[in-house]
Amino acid sequence: MLSRPVGGDVVMRGQLKRLVEVAELPNVTLQVLPFEVGAHAGMDGTFTILSFPEASDPDVVYAENATGGLFLEKSDELQKYSFIFDHIRAAAIRPEESIAHIAKLAEEPLWKWRPRSSP
Repeated sequence: MLSRPVGGDVVMRGQLKRLVEVAELPNVTLQVLPFEVGAHAGMDGTFTILSFPEASDPDVVYAENATGGLFLEKSDELQKYSFIFDHIRAAAIRPEESIAHIAKLAEEPLWKWRPRSSP
């Protein structure tokens, strides 16, 4: 989460700046899914779609959960996660805007000006 400080201010700023650097690589596409989107298909948990260059190596989904993760290989599972990924990507802001947003957060982090709620 871009606006949830973990590790302190210096660590967070360093991580955000590193994301901006990595986003310039030709094989990286970085997009931010803003809170305004509300509920979305990816809220069930994090996952990674692994694709391999060899046709004999089929795509695999790695779905994380609280106790570890699962490797999913069935065609219907791959289709479901590809569908979810496409919808998340479509709802996210464009890569250029995402990079600019992250760069701004590195300079003016939200966690610095958000008031903390009292217990």
